[in-house]
Amino acid sequence: MKVLSEEKLEKMAEYIKNYMHDNNGDVPKFREILEHMEMSKSVGYRYMMTLKERGIIEYNGKGTLTMNGGAFTSKSQCVRVPILGNVICGSPEEEEEHAEGYLAMPEEWAGRDCFLLRAYGDSMVDVGIEKGDLVLVRKTDSAENGQIIVALTEEGNTLKRIYWENSRPRLHAENSSYPENRRDIYPENLTIQGVVTKLIKEFE
Repeated sequence: MKVLSEEKLEKMAEYIKNYMHDNNGDVPKFREILEHMEMSKSVGYRYMMTLKERGIIEYNGKGTLTMNGGAFTSKSQCVRVPILGNVICGSPEEEEEHAEGYLAMPEEWAGRDCFLLRAYGDSMVDVGIEKGDLVLVRKTDSAENGQIIVALTEEGNTLKRIYWENSRPRLHAENSSYPENRRDIYPENLTIQGVVTKLIKEFE
């Protein structure tokens, strides 16, 4: 039996991984893998079974394919989290909520009650939230003292840390360069839209 090419095995595994990354956790069809690899069904099947034997993928030969290990998992192990636009990190300002896309995330990070918002402004830089970052938010209408929340006030939508003082909310900006009179907001009307659970950054 002809020895399989290690280079082609690596290329096939890389194609599956990249496909999942680019398609929110979906896996390619066997036909798509064959087309990419320019292989016949019999040869492609042998390569798939070898990847399975090495523990790189799970494949039953009937169209069910998942990838083991790392951040690239099957759709059944991921959830599609909507990116709902921008959050102001600075003076509150209303933003129309709209889904600009979706991001596949592990189920242990994000449940069905989560969404992503893109931050801009500089009011939360001391905790690492900068312009363009994505924050993962768990939907809830309540928050504990010291949590970072997405808040809707009479002035609009904002991202701040909340403190409760005699049952009155104080929204605190985490930027030590701000003057004292800019660091705290005392809203008359407050709706908590969610609590931030994770920060996602891109590094150049």
